[in-house]
Amino acid sequence: TAGAQHNHSGTHASGDPAEVAETFVVDGLRVDLDELPGGSAVGRAGLRYGDGGYVAVVHGKPYVRGRQVWGGLVGLDQVWVAGAHRATEMITTVPLQIGDTRIEPGAYSLFVTPRNDVWTLHVNRAMGMHLADEYDADLDIATVTASPAVIDSERGTEPTVEGLTWTFTGDGAGLALAWDRLRTTFPIARVP
Repeated sequence: TAGAQHNHSGTHASGDPAEVAETFVVDGLRVDLDELPGGSAVGRAGLRYGDGGYVAVVHGKPYVRGRQVWGGLVGLDQVWVAGAHRATEMITTVPLQIGDTRIEPGAYSLFVTPRNDVWTLHVNRAMGMHLADEYDADLDIATVTASPAVIDSERGTEPTVEGLTWTFTGDGAGLALAWDRLRTTFPIARVP
């Protein structure tokens, strides 16, 4: 039976309740990258603070499977669910600053509009949406932009990140989306 694979990183809190105690990624079922399962998996990223405050992102986890991702599977200049099937969801028990907007504790959907030089993260108050068909920009409560970066690969022409992955930076100041050869880290911050 295949179990969940956990990748933990981070530090233990030094007494500051707002300090990042742990970041983690749950990659879904254990996957042999030479024999990918059919369909998409489910991925999860989390961030826990010293006082128990918590932020989590849950997403559909599609795989490259030899396909063109950017400008192919994912259209440029179009709003995308930032995963597979259902909109990516973020749950936070602490207030966050995303762009110029304070986000209160709660559950939100995340969408991304990728472009050649800059990507936009949309934080939306509607939940349970399928693909971007149900996306409503009027329900965005925050947006922030960041530039994508090419991920160095030692694997030649193969994708660097086969399965789409969301992660939090170890200092809690960024939420990164990586897939194929690109990574974009959106700035976020915990606020009082």
